[in-house]
Amino acid sequence: MEQIIEKLKDEARRSWDGELGVQRAIDLERYLRGKLEEYSRSLKIDQEEILKSWEEDRTYSAINYYQEANQPSIESEKVMVFNNVEEMLQAIGDKRFRCPSCGGVSTNPYSCNSGEEMSKGKVCDWKVGGLFGDLGKGVYVYVKDQLKGETIFMPISWEKVNA
Repeated sequence: MEQIIEKLKDEARRSWDGELGVQRAIDLERYLRGKLEEYSRSLKIDQEEILKSWEEDRTYSAINYYQEANQPSIESEKVMVFNNVEEMLQAIGDKRFRCPSCGGVSTNPYSCNSGEEMSKGKVCDWKVGGLFGDLGKGVYVYVKDQLKGETIFMPISWEKVNA
C-alpha cells in the first residue's frame, strides 16, 4: 500500500512545478489516508484492498480522480452498501429510476430513457456520468464483494426511504 501511495504522491508532485506540486502531493496523501481509514472502518475491508480497487478503476490523473465525487463518505445517507450484487438488485426491486434532470422514470440507472420532452424536439438523455452527475439527487451504491461503488439515479423504490 505504501508503494502505491508514494507513486500517487510522485504523480501529484509532477503535476505542477514547485511548491504547488509539493502541496498537491501532501493534500493527496491526506485525502487518501482519511478515505481509506473511513472505508476500511465502515466496510470492514483492508485498506490496501480498497486502494488497489480504486487504482484498477482509475483511468485519469490521481489529482482529479481522488475526490469526494468518486469516493463519497461511505457513512453518508446518500450511500447504500451491499454485500453483493444480488443483494443490491433485490433492494432496488423493479428497475425504475428517477432522472435527476427531467424527473421522469428511466429504466436505466445511468442514462435517462424516460422519453420526457425537455424542449421542442429534445428528449431528455441525462447521464449520471456527465459533468453535473446526479445533481445531488442520486445515490452511491457500494458492493463489498466487488470492492466497487458508483453513483446511479435514485431507484423509485428508495425515494420514500431517502427523502
